[in-house]
Amino acid sequence: MNFINKIIVDDKSKQNTIKGKTFFSGVGVHSGRAVTVSIEPAEIDTGIIFKRIDVSNNNEIKAVIDNVVNSSLCTKISNSAGISVSTVEHIMAAFSALDIDNVLVKINAPELPALDGSSQEYIKKILNIGIQSQDKKRKFLKIIKKIEVNIGNRFISISPSNELSINIAINYPNTIIGFSEYSYKHTKENFIKNLSMARTYTLSEDIEKMRTVGLAIGGNLNNAIVVDNYKILNPDGLRFEKEFVKHKTLDCVGDFYLLGMPLIGNINCFAPGHNLNQKFVREILKDQNNYKIEYLHPENNGEKPFDLVNDENSSQNITNVA
Repeated sequence: MNFINKIIVDDKSKQNTIKGKTFFSGVGVHSGRAVTVSIEPAEIDTGIIFKRIDVSNNNEIKAVIDNVVNSSLCTKISNSAGISVSTVEHIMAAFSALDIDNVLVKINAPELPALDGSSQEYIKKILNIGIQSQDKKRKFLKIIKKIEVNIGNRFISISPSNELSINIAINYPNTIIGFSEYSYKHTKENFIKNLSMARTYTLSEDIEKMRTVGLAIGGNLNNAIVVDNYKILNPDGLRFEKEFVKHKTLDCVGDFYLLGMPLIGNINCFAPGHNLNQKFVREILKDQNNYKIEYLHPENNGEKPFDLVNDENSSQNITNVA
């Protein structure tokens, strides 16, 4: 992965956009529709905006939790006019990993392209076009009390920390996946080396069920890992060890960025999924006593970006964290 060499030591205290336009094309994993996407620079405090260029009016959707709507097997955002974009989690994970705060994502269909089922191509092209620092401080949402949500025996909990870390476990009995766990610290280098190439996956027995309800129409062995009990149907197998649980971690990174800013806390979770991830983000924002909004000291740009947080600039009265 030579593209990791493009990473530079940047000012983590400042907002970032990209230096120019970059383009992607493919098919939606669920819709099967052809789609073209461009990512373009945006001004400070814009946030991540998706713009449906195949729609004439009311075609912009901000990527924040308030705009997330119910969906199956992906994260879907919609504006008040009902214009939506689906499967945003992989591109959102790339934006989170590369500290991208402000971009305009133009798309000519209602679903992002599947690409290879991971975040790898987004990472490569964004690094190739370059990241531009902007003259405005970044806000960080720092957890100050333990929070937990669950759906059945599945759960996500978070406790105070000075960095974002995710300890995750999944369990698929009677399959090659089995029980798998992984511990991850969120940095550019860790994401690129250990998560960005991890592909989405499915059990072969579920494919027909999904297609019956109009999902996974564009899914194939080029954009997903398919598991048949104790066999992997992809000819080349896995890309690396623990690819399944690493992809779940990638999804968490993308979904958690719907807070509208970087999250600081220590996360433990079992069997997360998009609905649980979204419930978790909403639970954080439900009570202002759960968190505080802080700014990073500008001189702290090393390996541990959250070790020095400027308490003097913090605010516990901010309710709109988008």
